[in-house]
Amino acid sequence: MGKRDGVRSGTAGGCLLNGCLAVLALLLVCVIGLWVWAATADDRAEGEALADLRSDAETRQEKLVEAGADGVLDDSEIARVFPRGKPAQGLVRIERHGPDVIATAELLGVGPGGLLPGQTLVTGCFAFTVTPKERGLQGPEVTVRELTVENEPQSACTAAGVPSPSISPSR
Repeated sequence: MGKRDGVRSGTAGGCLLNGCLAVLALLLVCVIGLWVWAATADDRAEGEALADLRSDAETRQEKLVEAGADGVLDDSEIARVFPRGKPAQGLVRIERHGPDVIATAELLGVGPGGLLPGQTLVTGCFAFTVTPKERGLQGPEVTVRELTVENEPQSACTAAGVPSPSISPSR
């Protein structure tokens, strides 16, 4: 039989080779894990910004319930619930249909930055329908509906077909 070239298992050279292979495999797993984490960072940041946006809509819904608790909801009370801000427009439109009031507002959701420091900003357009309190109810009923947009350009409310900001006079 001929002499075998290479390093035998159980020798110092064999342990060194096996150790190097193990370290290289561990480094490969770490690099792939970091690559996947970096590739999904923007999606995670946008998800957190959308969660913040929906939380803000719920907060505004509660504020509208408080504002209309006395049975009267005038334009100034609605304007205080939706202050103007950048980059979201805030209050866009107020409509009155009989006793119901529909306030349309563009809200802002803020999330962490993706890979770079900063923030992820998301805007959404919401229609808040306020039905005044009736006999036997504790307060007004407020329902929220998000006006969805396929491709959101500069303004979510403009893209959703809501006309430019205006406030209809109270009746």
